[in-house]
Amino acid sequence: MQLLRNENKLRFPAEKIEAVGDECADALLDVAPPIARAIRKMMREHRLPELSVPQFRTMALLNFCPDASLSTVADYVGSSLPAASRMIDGLVAKNLVLRTQCCKDRRQVSLKLTPVGREAFLESRQATRLQLAQRLSELSAEKKEGVIEAMRWLGEVFGSDAKLSSGFPISPSPR
Repeated sequence: MQLLRNENKLRFPAEKIEAVGDECADALLDVAPPIARAIRKMMREHRLPELSVPQFRTMALLNFCPDASLSTVADYVGSSLPAASRMIDGLVAKNLVLRTQCCKDRRQVSLKLTPVGREAFLESRQATRLQLAQRLSELSAEKKEGVIEAMRWLGEVFGSDAKLSSGFPISPSPR
């Protein structure tokens, strides 16, 4: 922790962090990783067999951010620009992604899912959604509402694609 303070990565003192939400932060750190792993595993199980995980993640990005740039894809999947470009070439060859010249800057490309790519992604997402619903079926209706409300609040804090994928607003529901 001393190293982080020396590099000025913390924005406010540790005492204030503890007062603000230590227990909430701990709960999020404990629960978010296994949830993310479970969702990634489900999505991998339902993706087209010829797709790599980074290709599938790219399709997810393009579903939520049509017209994304190659730089955006590289940042999202954690690769270099040349590696992202090769990956996009593979998706274009499979008729899953369309690469066009960006209308704002001719030096950039704009990437979007083709109708075939969008359908393949949405089918995979729906299969994962059903699998998640099955796992969550053990919760009472009241607990499911609590999860939905918590996701809205977390979407406010961290940002979210949820408004694009599920239709629910990111702001908390009125009481």
